[in-house]
Amino acid sequence: MITDEQYESLFAFCRKHYVQYYDVQIELADHLSAAIEERISNNPKLNFEQALDSVYAGFGIKGFADIVATREKMVYKQCKKQKWRLFFSYFTVPKVAMTISIYAAILLIGKMFVQDYHRIALLSAIGFCLIIFEIIHSIKASKLFKHQIKAMLYTGDRLNGLISSSVIIQITLSSRISKVIDLNQFNYFDYAIISFILLLLFVNMLAHRDFVKELYNSAIQKYPLAFSK
Repeated sequence: MITDEQYESLFAFCRKHYVQYYDVQIELADHLSAAIEERISNNPKLNFEQALDSVYAGFGIKGFADIVATREKMVYKQCKKQKWRLFFSYFTVPKVAMTISIYAAILLIGKMFVQDYHRIALLSAIGFCLIIFEIIHSIKASKLFKHQIKAMLYTGDRLNGLISSSVIIQITLSSRISKVIDLNQFNYFDYAIISFILLLLFVNMLAHRDFVKELYNSAIQKYPLAFSK
C-alpha cells in the first residue's frame, strides 16, 4: 500500500512528463498507484521509485501522450453532445413555446413595417443586441470560473459555443444589406429567413449559457480541489 505522500508525488511525476491537466493527472495517479501496488506485491524487493519507473516504461516511448490525446477526444465529444442536447431543448416542450413566441413577435413587428429599410434597421439592431449579449455572457462565464486554480480538460471547452455567433451575424446582415442597396431585392421573405437565423443564434447563446452553468456545477462536484475556496 503506497502512502499519501507517495500518491501525491505521482501528480508531480505526471507534470514532469507533460501532463498539465489536473483531471487527467487524477486518472493517471489512480492508475499508476494501483499498478505500483501490484508490482510491489508481485516483487516485494522493489521500492516505490523502481516500481513507478517500471510501470511508466510500459507506456512506451510516447509516455502519457496517447492517454492525453484520447482524453481530449472523449471530452470534446461529450461536450459537443451536451451542447446539442441543450440547444434542442429550446425546440421541445416547454421551452419551444418561448422560441416560437420570440420568432412570431419578430415576424409580427416586421409585418408592421412598410419600408424595407425599416426591417433592415430592426434586424441590424437585433444582431447588435445579440453580439452584446454574447460579450456579456463570455464575461460572466469567465468570472464564473475565476476560482479555478488548476487547468483541466474537463472545463477547457467552456468558452466555445456550437457556432461563432458574432461572425455569422456580421456576414448575414452585411450580405443582405448589400443586396438591398445594390439590387433593391430585399423582401419580407428575406426578413423572415434572417430572423430565423438570428433566432437560432440566440438559442445557441442560451444553450451555451446553460452549458457553462452545468459544466461549472459538475466540475465543482467532481474536482473540488481544482477550485479555490
